[in-house]
Amino acid sequence: MAGYRQRLEQDLDRWIGASLVPAENRAAILADVGESRRLDAATTLAAVGAVFLGIAIIAFVAANWDAIPRIARFVLVLAVFLSLCGGAAWAARRERPGLRNGLLALAALVYAAAIGLTGQIFDIAGSPPAALHGAGLAAGLLALAGRSSGAAMAGLVLLGLGDISDGPFREAAEPPWLIFGAPLGVALAWKWRSAPLAHVAGLGLVVGALLALMRLGPPTDAGLLLTAAAFAAAAAAVRWKRDAAGAVAGALFGWCVLGALGFFVMAGFEGGAFEGLPHRIVWLALSAGLLALARADQHGAAAGLAIVSLIGAVCAILFDLGLGLMSAAGVFLVSALAALIAGWLMRRRAAA
Repeated sequence: MAGYRQRLEQDLDRWIGASLVPAENRAAILADVGESRRLDAATTLAAVGAVFLGIAIIAFVAANWDAIPRIARFVLVLAVFLSLCGGAAWAARRERPGLRNGLLALAALVYAAAIGLTGQIFDIAGSPPAALHGAGLAAGLLALAGRSSGAAMAGLVLLGLGDISDGPFREAAEPPWLIFGAPLGVALAWKWRSAPLAHVAGLGLVVGALLALMRLGPPTDAGLLLTAAAFAAAAAAVRWKRDAAGAVAGALFGWCVLGALGFFVMAGFEGGAFEGLPHRIVWLALSAGLLALARADQHGAAAGLAIVSLIGAVCAILFDLGLGLMSAAGVFLVSALAALIAGWLMRRRAAA
C-alpha cells in the first residue's frame, strides 16, 4: 500500500501536467505534508554496534557466571536494568528518540532475563508462563512510559512465548494473553506511526486468534468463519483509513488479509458442512478479488499472498476432482499460457 506522500507526489505531477495546480506550489504542498523520518547510515551503524556490544557483555558475563557470587549476580542484573532505564531517560531529555527506543527495548529484554536469573540464583521454582507473561507486562509498561515501540514489540513477543510455553494448542479455561496484548499493540503502532510494531502486533492478532480457537476445543466452521469475517472487517477498516497511517496501515492490512484468508481456508478443511467444491470456488473468487485490490493499492505483500492463495485454491479444486499429477500439470500449463497471452495483449494495447 503506497504511502500518502508517494501518492500525493504522483497526483501533483498529474495535476500540474493538466494545469490544475500551479507548478510553483508543488514544493510548498509537499513541505506541508512532511516526510517520514528515515534512519541514516550513521544511526544504523550505531544501532548495530550497540547490539554487538550488548552481545559481548552478555557473553562475558555468561562465561564468568559461575565464578560470580550469588549476591553479586543479582546486583549485576539489577544494575544493568537500572542503567538501561537511566540511559533511556537521558536520551529522552536529549531528544534522541532512536536511542531511547533501543535502550528501553534492551531494558525490557534484560528484565525478562532477570526473572529467570533471579530464580536460578536463589533456587526459586516458578511457572514459565507466569514469568513470561509478567515480563511481557513489564515491557508493555516500559513502552507506555517511554513511548518505545521496541519495548512494545518485546512485550508482545514475551506474551506470545508465555502463551505457548505450556503447549500452544492445549485446552484451557484461560484465554491467550495475546488477544488482549495484540490489539493494544495495534493501537500503539497506529498512534506512534511504527510500521515494525504494526507487523509484530498484526502477527500477534493472527496467532492470538488461532490460540483462542484451539483452546476452546476443536474449531468449528462457524468459529473459523466468524474469525475470518472479523479479520476481513478489520482489513476493510484499515484500508479505509490508510491515508492517515501510511506504512502502518499497509502492514496491518497485510496481516488482516492473511488472517481473513487463512481462517476461511481452514473452515473448508475441517471435515465440516462447509467442506467441498463451493468452498473452493468462493476461495478462488476471494483470491482473485484480493489480487485485483492489491494491485490497485500497490500492496506487494497482499498481491503475493493473493497469488499463493490462488494457486492453493486451484490445487484444492484439482485434488477434489481426483485429477492426477499429469492432469494437474496440463491445467496449470493451459492457465499459464492464457495468463501470458492475456498479459501480452494488454501490454500491446497499452503501448498502442
